[in-house]
Amino acid sequence: MLELHLFVNPLGMHCLRCEKDVLKIDHDLNTKISYQFVPLFNMKTIDNTIDIYHLNPHDLTIRQRVSKTLNQVILDYKAALFQGRKRGRHYLLLLQSALIKQGLNYSDGLANKIASDSDLDLEMFQEDRQSQLAKQAFRQDQKIASDLGVTETATAVVFNTNDSDYGLMIPNFNYDTLINAFKSGELDSKVSLNDLANSYQAPKLTILQNNN
Repeated sequence: MLELHLFVNPLGMHCLRCEKDVLKIDHDLNTKISYQFVPLFNMKTIDNTIDIYHLNPHDLTIRQRVSKTLNQVILDYKAALFQGRKRGRHYLLLLQSALIKQGLNYSDGLANKIASDSDLDLEMFQEDRQSQLAKQAFRQDQKIASDLGVTETATAVVFNTNDSDYGLMIPNFNYDTLINAFKSGELDSKVSLNDLANSYQAPKLTILQNNN
């Protein structure tokens, strides 16, 4: 079985396409695949969001507002995941569609509506999105990204559970890169510690060059 972690900007169109690629792969690969979307929160994500929405990168008020919105969107997603991974992913996709495709502004009211549309327990969601548990899950995601050396969104890390001490990192992830890596056997390859970049920590990762 493959275990895939896709690091995303929850406000980014590119990441929305990547997430849909993951859902497509789940149906097309001749193997079981476990996957999760991991929101990435850092200066690059903030800068990327400002660029996507054509905002003024030099306006400190805008930068703070984008940072606050990203932070709360991620906490909302973590809160939704507490009610099941499938529902959590569905919540994220519906919220992204509303924000990115429909151009709606993020608000508590929108978050609650998406939660209802995702069949979440609304009272539980409202409590969890402000909880210390959600904030702890948020911090844990960022630690995972740091431990794996992930700094850019739309990056996937894939493990073959037959040997989960080794993994494949796919920058600028898309459908074809994972399908090709699976068919070529790259997900079964072993890499010695000496062959790895020093900046990457265990579990050991091979970095797939994506020329697309």
